[in-house]
Amino acid sequence: MDFSSFHNDHEQDARSRPEATARRLQPINLAPLKGALESDPVRSRVMKVLIEDGNWVTTADLLRSARQERPIVGAVTIGTILNGMNELVASRLILSRTSLTSGIDWAEWRINPDWLEPTRKLLHMMRRPKFRPATSEEFPGRLLEDST
Repeated sequence: MDFSSFHNDHEQDARSRPEATARRLQPINLAPLKGALESDPVRSRVMKVLIEDGNWVTTADLLRSARQERPIVGAVTIGTILNGMNELVASRLILSRTSLTSGIDWAEWRINPDWLEPTRKLLHMMRRPKFRPATSEEFPGRLLEDST
């Protein structure tokens, strides 16, 4: 008797299921994140470390980087910053995991791989020079129009 027609899809590997390949990303709004990163250099530095290669980063690595901006930063502050960024975008932008076998409960963090490129683009956009209007000192041969 052949039971192949009754094959259970849940026994298949998740990567080989058709719905896994047609998965659609839920859109997230990165605009609030931009404001938070511009207003706090520690957040900006932490985000730069996270997007550097997209791999898992330890809390110790994030602390080392954050302390270059502000000498007094602790693990609780790092966790608060990262969880706060998730709340800002109302998504799981930053993922975490802990290793219970290491003996130390340091968490590891990473940007959700689905949102790594948009986050990189946001930080790249923020590094571009800001627009400022030209002044008359920059163009000495050019006369300004008379306002009369």
